[in-house]
Amino acid sequence: MKIGFTTGTAILALATGLGSVAHAADGELRVVYRDSSFVTAVMESAEEAFESAHPGIDVVLESISASSRDYYTKVSLMNQSDSTAPDVIYEDGFYVTADAAAGYLEPLDDRLAEWDDWSKFVDIAKQNGTSFVDGKLYAIPLGTDTQAIWYNKNVLTEAGLPADWQPESWQDILDAAAQIKENVPDAIPLNLYVTKAGGEASTMRGLMNLLSGTPGALPATLYDPADGKWVTGSKGMADTLSFLKTVYEAGYLASDNELQDGNFQHVLVEQRAPSDEVGMFIDGSWIWSRWAETGSAPWEDWTDVIGMAKIPTQDGGGNGFTSMSGGWTIAMTTYADDKDAAFDFLTTVADHTRSLQYSVLSGAVGVREDVNTDPAFLDANPTAGFFSSLVEVTNFRPALEIYPQVSSLIQETMEAVTVGGASVQDAMERYDSQLTRLAGRSNVKAAE
Repeated sequence: MKIGFTTGTAILALATGLGSVAHAADGELRVVYRDSSFVTAVMESAEEAFESAHPGIDVVLESISASSRDYYTKVSLMNQSDSTAPDVIYEDGFYVTADAAAGYLEPLDDRLAEWDDWSKFVDIAKQNGTSFVDGKLYAIPLGTDTQAIWYNKNVLTEAGLPADWQPESWQDILDAAAQIKENVPDAIPLNLYVTKAGGEASTMRGLMNLLSGTPGALPATLYDPADGKWVTGSKGMADTLSFLKTVYEAGYLASDNELQDGNFQHVLVEQRAPSDEVGMFIDGSWIWSRWAETGSAPWEDWTDVIGMAKIPTQDGGGNGFTSMSGGWTIAMTTYADDKDAAFDFLTTVADHTRSLQYSVLSGAVGVREDVNTDPAFLDANPTAGFFSSLVEVTNFRPALEIYPQVSSLIQETMEAVTVGGASVQDAMERYDSQLTRLAGRSNVKAAE
């Protein structure tokens, strides 16, 4: 049975107890999710399969139409009371740590250890359902994304670069950008989001894709989960900021006006790339869907024109390549009366059938090895094989409660060394000082 909520008023009424409904009546399992056509299709498929296997239990699907952030706010309000909390929630992996720390989510480690299918999940993808605080698993990942360098073959070949270009280090990226600037002056050589206008795209896609490729990766340069401390004064952070300053000052990036335009992300992908006006841009695995027939900017020939390259580590060391990931999960709340039934619903949503359906319909990278090799998945997404291969080298953000503030500080620091003209040393000193203030001195350590 599906119930849709499309207004904040309805959700607030639920969350505050005004006209509220019990979180799970006998024989009912309440499932809350963020509304979209593909999530609804997966949930309805799981509902049918679950109810067939569990006679007497009625799955109540409740969809919420909202942005990711508003959805999280509304679900958090629901979870503040036993009378309004659902049994199962569709959870952005970015919020798992905070919700687990708040006591909203039930740990799943023991149950997952007994679920045969759990061994079929890509190990690194499991991080998206794991708390950064206690290391326990609180959610099952449904799909993820990875990042790469998208490039225009027409621009690269005109610049004298190969159509199957693959950089092996940051220097290779700099060299390619220099060739594009010299030989194709009408094209932006390289796009990176480097200002506050880019928001989280600047933090994750502009900086962390590079930072994660420095020695020690994110634990040595940003946040070390081993001792729960944020890192200051790291060489990796300084080198990453120096790279951003270099590409900016060399004129490889877009204009200042474009870099400070929050809408430029859409202009770049939907207008500049199809018009051969950008050489390379680091972005997420979902970008191709905008060029699909049903996308926001259909582009029939994109598979002939656009190539994809892995993001190299700084000097080719470590795994050689790197990426960043996010993605959505399915979780059980601590309020679920019948936790066995709730867990069975989680595994129904995350089984091979529904995981395949989720990845095909959403364009997400699969988190199950048997999905990533399934012909149905590979045939539906022309980039599937490439982006799935990056899951092995990907990284996840330290999704702690103060992360949004740290992310904002990172954006300010990136903007300072680029359009702001600040030195890397000055920007680093301010970053370290502000990070210490945000996290508290006891939660910060100097890089080794």
